[in-house]
Amino acid sequence: MTLAADKLIAQITKEISSGLLRPGDQLEETALVERFSVSRTPVREAIRAMVGFGLLETRPRKGAIVRVLTPKELLDLFEVGAGLEGMACRLAAASLTEEHAKAIKKALDNCKAGADTSDKVQYSIANLEFHAAIHAATDNHWLIEQLQKIGIHINPYRSLPYDIRGRLAKSIQEHTIICEAILAGEGEKASELMRDHILLQGKRLPAVLKMKSQQVD
Repeated sequence: MTLAADKLIAQITKEISSGLLRPGDQLEETALVERFSVSRTPVREAIRAMVGFGLLETRPRKGAIVRVLTPKELLDLFEVGAGLEGMACRLAAASLTEEHAKAIKKALDNCKAGADTSDKVQYSIANLEFHAAIHAATDNHWLIEQLQKIGIHINPYRSLPYDIRGRLAKSIQEHTIICEAILAGEGEKASELMRDHILLQGKRLPAVLKMKSQQVD
């Protein structure tokens, strides 16, 4: 893998995670070449690698698109994610340091700023920061690694419900009570709240994706 391809993978993955690129969005080879000022070789390398990771898929006459998971795949993914995220909250609450508490609160403030201005991209980025701050607070390398791996697949879908009216405000409410539980050392409560938060997203996504596909049609 060339250095240029590695940089492309990192940037495209970041854009998928933040919601700039969404499931079903097309990645045109020519546009990527022009945008990143590279040859077609690293672009093709990056696309092949990301297809292998399960982030992209190729379709006839469409080329590479951000992969769209089936309803069953989505539910399975979010069930696993909910379990791991819940565990992270429980461990974070049990071993919280002042530094980690500040990081979690700062990320929550960033979420509120994005919600106040209805900036979905800013909120998406801050949302990932919030979850990452909780992960870091666990001080558990193995759990953090697994969360990062599943995050590669779950993050493209986190921002889709933000188009639903009132969802950003609701998400902030959920984040706030999760944060309060962690800061209070109430690990089991925080774990349960986080599992519900993640599972609800997973359960509503098939309907969100169906609605979006009908709008495109």
